[in-house]
Amino acid sequence: MINKDYILRLAEKFGRHLAIILRLRQFDKHEEALIYIDDLLLSTVGLTSRFINSLSEEMLIKSLSPLGILNQEQCLWTATLLKAEGEIYEEMNNPNESYYRYYKSLYLFLEVLLHGSIDSDSDFYLTVRELLNILEDYELPNTIKNTLFTYYEHIGNYAKAEDTLFELLESEHSPDALLERGHAFYIRLLTKSSSDLIAGNMSREEVMEGQTQLKEMEG
Repeated sequence: MINKDYILRLAEKFGRHLAIILRLRQFDKHEEALIYIDDLLLSTVGLTSRFINSLSEEMLIKSLSPLGILNQEQCLWTATLLKAEGEIYEEMNNPNESYYRYYKSLYLFLEVLLHGSIDSDSDFYLTVRELLNILEDYELPNTIKNTLFTYYEHIGNYAKAEDTLFELLESEHSPDALLERGHAFYIRLLTKSSSDLIAGNMSREEVMEGQTQLKEMEG
């Protein structure tokens, strides 16, 4: 588990640069802010914004973690700067560019929160919630919905995890492996206490109903 002192140091480091970016935005110096972000990315992770945004999500993770071990700091830093880019493009009335930045930022944050070792009270969880609110009106690809299914269970939002599961199952190309994941999900839920399920916006009866519905879809 990454200790809180380390997270605080990261937040302080991020905050200093984000304050500069915000000040440039306040003076409508959007191009200067984008150049500043690009320079930061190149000096810290060795990649330009253009290159980062040309990569698939999987290739981006590999590029930020060349040793095969998730480089949490680089992923968090890149995710933070991509979110800042998304905000700038939104202010420049370029929703297409802002969407892709927000989407990749969300993907990186989710990867770290699921596969890293970040405390559950970290502000990064709040950032994910903010990004999900921003992207609420978009139909997200199944790639990230698969990750969100796992993420919602991870944070104890079982009702949202179930909703995401059935969204995936109702898509045109639902893999058989997803049905297996769904069955495993309900089995895990049945081991939870009633209070845990209620905290996750589900009841034991709803879990059993979902399990039955999943079996019917399989049939």
